[in-house]
Amino acid sequence: MSITQETRRESNVKTDRETRYQKILAILKPGVEMTAREVKDALGFDDMDAVRPRLTELCQKGILETVPDKKKYEPSTNRWVAVYRRKPC
Repeated sequence: MSITQETRRESNVKTDRETRYQKILAILKPGVEMTAREVKDALGFDDMDAVRPRLTELCQKGILETVPDKKKYEPSTNRWVAVYRRKPC
């Protein structure tokens, strides 16, 4: 196992996913649409890696989705980014 795989695995074990999921879902209430950076800022995190992987996992679980045909310009990165929301029931 490489050092990067080892450190990734150690970090993965330390992350309390369920708590992070609940915090993200508390911000992304039904009808709310936000970018990953907006979620990060709303939760007071410094690092995008605090939310990006969890957003991906929540999308894979079918709880969140990216808003079809909608993206938002992010001046801090000079990029267009995805917008997330709760998946309609």
